Amino acid sequence: MTTKRFLTILLLTALLTTAKAESQQDPHANPTKRPKVGLVLGGGGAKGVAHIGVLKVLERAGMPIDLITSTSMGSIIGGAYACGHPAAMLDSVVRSQDWAIILSDRESSKNQSLQVREKHNTYFLTKILSLKKQQDSDGGGFIRGKNIATLFDRLTAPYNDSIDFNKLPIPFACVATNIVDNTEYVFHNGIMSRAMRASMAIPGVFAPVRKDGMVLIDGGLRNNFPTDVAHQMGADYVIGVDVQELPKGADKLQTGTQILGQISDWLCMNKYEENVKKTNIVIRVNTEGYSAASFTAAAIDTLIRRGEEAAMEHWDEIVALRKKLGPANLQLAVPQNSLTLPPAHEDTDQQKKDTELNLGVRFDNEETVALQANVQMPINTKMPMDLGLTVRLGKRLRAQVDWTLHPTRAFQPTLSYIFRSNDINFYEYGDHTHTFTYNQHTLKLALFNFNVRNFNISLGAHWDYYDYHSLMTNKKSQHALEEADAQDKGYVSYQARLWYNSEDKWYFPTSGVRFQAKFGYHTDNFVNLNGKVGLREYSAMLRTSIPLTSQISIQPMVYGRAISGTEIPIVMSNLMGGEWFDHYVDGQMPFAGVGNLEMAWKNMTAAQMQLQFNPTTNNNILLRLAAGQNAPHFKDLLKHRTMLGFSLSYYYTWILGPLGGSIGYSNVTEKFYFYINLGYVF
Repeated sequence: MTTKRFLTILLLTALLTTAKAESQQDPHANPTKRPKVGLVLGGGGAKGVAHIGVLKVLERAGMPIDLITSTSMGSIIGGAYACGHPAAMLDSVVRSQDWAIILSDRESSKNQSLQVREKHNTYFLTKILSLKKQQDSDGGGFIRGKNIATLFDRLTAPYNDSIDFNKLPIPFACVATNIVDNTEYVFHNGIMSRAMRASMAIPGVFAPVRKDGMVLIDGGLRNNFPTDVAHQMGADYVIGVDVQELPKGADKLQTGTQILGQISDWLCMNKYEENVKKTNIVIRVNTEGYSAASFTAAAIDTLIRRGEEAAMEHWDEIVALRKKLGPANLQLAVPQNSLTLPPAHEDTDQQKKDTELNLGVRFDNEETVALQANVQMPINTKMPMDLGLTVRLGKRLRAQVDWTLHPTRAFQPTLSYIFRSNDINFYEYGDHTHTFTYNQHTLKLALFNFNVRNFNISLGAHWDYYDYHSLMTNKKSQHALEEADAQDKGYVSYQARLWYNSEDKWYFPTSGVRFQAKFGYHTDNFVNLNGKVGLREYSAMLRTSIPLTSQISIQPMVYGRAISGTEIPIVMSNLMGGEWFDHYVDGQMPFAGVGNLEMAWKNMTAAQMQLQFNPTTNNNILLRLAAGQNAPHFKDLLKHRTMLGFSLSYYYTWILGPLGGSIGYSNVTEKFYFYINLGYVF
């Protein structure tokens, strides 16, 4: 009995000792229950795309990510990764986006009509004015975030319903700031895309997200590097990625962008130092030279590469941590496959349900400052329709009201009233010869107005009334105008226009074709003009953009206009000069080297060759060479001296439109001219 009791005690002691030893064993060596690795992705706007480069290296090392916590741009990358999209796909996604559209409320040009594309290249600011209360977001920012929310819905598919974020392929959390009480709010559940949208809502720029009495904005203001959240979720080891720049000295705070960037970085320092100390591997990406708004293709490429380089500098640490986790054949949470995003929702012009406000501003050295505002209001009727109001203030005044029906997606009959008040100078061979002011009233009915993406055809009738105020003319001019040429009068015309445009950019295209042809028959009694055949107007232009290299393209163009009739109103005369078609008056034709409006004969044709060099994404250098003929009669076109001209231009593409200028010379004026343009053209 004594022996049995002794053996029993000995066996129990051995079992207890073994159990104690197992409990004290290094958990890293336990192949069935290894430590959790958390990934922290900090905020930083566009600089956050560098997270993708880091993810590539972690995947290469076979590092399993057990949970992700993130803020702002880190929430976008981290949220998509947590939903099962590998780094290679995220790389492709961020490179393929039109970020100018994504970070605005404008519709993508992919499915827009030509008129809508023209409007989006006229106004620098578009604001949606909704009378309905929004559940997710409301006022408080210039941008509601409609387009970026659509992107988030695609990135988080198929997890678009309200869910527990711990049930994602990789458990996820993101941080937002509740400005009601200035507290940190951590999303652990809900709708993924909405959580990501709240975490990156830059105050004053993007409208905040409203939830349960909270008003949520960018989480960077309270916790831009949420290592503490990762530990709360059970992380044993944390890898953190920091894309913020180190504080700059006074000598490097020279520009407004640098100063605002520094202020933003300091505002995001709450909890930063203590969270960095809690992080096992801190990967700091060199983002010098880039800001939160650096979404150009070149910037994205560089930032992703720098993220990869920064992670490789910690390769030994990453590999060492990987070895601590146990066997190398662990199943990664994110499968390395060819996952694809669901197709983007295609917006159409008909789907506008809110009132839209558009604002434009421009400056040039001829008309100084001009402002233009447009309001587009949908009318809720059985047949969709909308009402548009446009007002232009400046040297030239214009007011326009448009009433458009939408019986189908492509068919859009439109009735318009337009008022213009113009003060225009005409030149002849470089000399100022005519000045006149007038008001023009136009009632326009486009009974047939057909739109299909790049194509528009319009058929209708116009009533124009010209109210001339004054005319000063030089009698020595070959195109001398008399007071009789400026009599108040009304005209009824029948108009047809064919318009096609597949160019990749509105102002400085590098590929695509643009074609426009127009015919007008003008009368004073619906049939003829002064008892004779009415005035006939023919015009056409064709240009094509041909890329030679990634930075160089050429753009040949031919165009012309002919007028036939005995009575030609002053403003219907052929006029050449300037940079753009129909800029000052309808029918105006540009000509390289001619800056002012030059009077031309009734028949004019011209050809232009443009060489375009784009050293970087937003810089445009243009060399234009032009040649043309004009004559009173078409048969005499080649009997007159050939007009020649050239211009050299530089423009920077900015949010307000093209900023730059041109210098040129022509044998028409025998003078150099210089022109400055700041802003979109209207």
